[in-house]
Amino acid sequence: MNRVLVTSMPAKKNTMIMMAGIAFFAVLVILDMIKFFTLNVFEPVQVAFNVLFLVVLFNRINAKYTCEMNKDSLVFHKSSLWGKKRYEVDFRSIMGIYRYQPKLVEITKFRHTDRLQSALDARDVWTIAYTVTSKKSKIENCRIYFKPGDEFLDELHRVLPNKVMMNDEKVILADLQRAK
Repeated sequence: MNRVLVTSMPAKKNTMIMMAGIAFFAVLVILDMIKFFTLNVFEPVQVAFNVLFLVVLFNRINAKYTCEMNKDSLVFHKSSLWGKKRYEVDFRSIMGIYRYQPKLVEITKFRHTDRLQSALDARDVWTIAYTVTSKKSKIENCRIYFKPGDEFLDELHRVLPNKVMMNDEKVILADLQRAK
């Protein structure tokens, strides 16, 4: 099997919205600096929050995500202001891949959740539910939110026919059966 790769694709509309947010908070920081130099009024909490929002928005814009499908695993690469990180999910540990649906209460408890999708990418969010063995030899449920393309999902469906494009109830049932 050839290596299949999908990367985050920024949408122009989302990029413009983020740039408007950065411009807004940059103007607030500039106004705080003008107020400090002209009126000698310094508000450190206000400046700190505005700078914090600028850094968070800038990090959201600069983050790049790549997902590649190898022979026996999915490998995610995240590159942001805070550095690079690599995640690997073995095909045997995947319980299911389903479209993300926000819920207030979940039956399955997930120990770790990683959000590996770009805020600028306009594609739908999907969830990979998988298991890992902790240092105490306990099996834990984890999940990754990501934004694949249709071609990538079709290739995943070909490799994992009963685990891709399913509903989350089947993942819950698989978890409950495993726990018995």
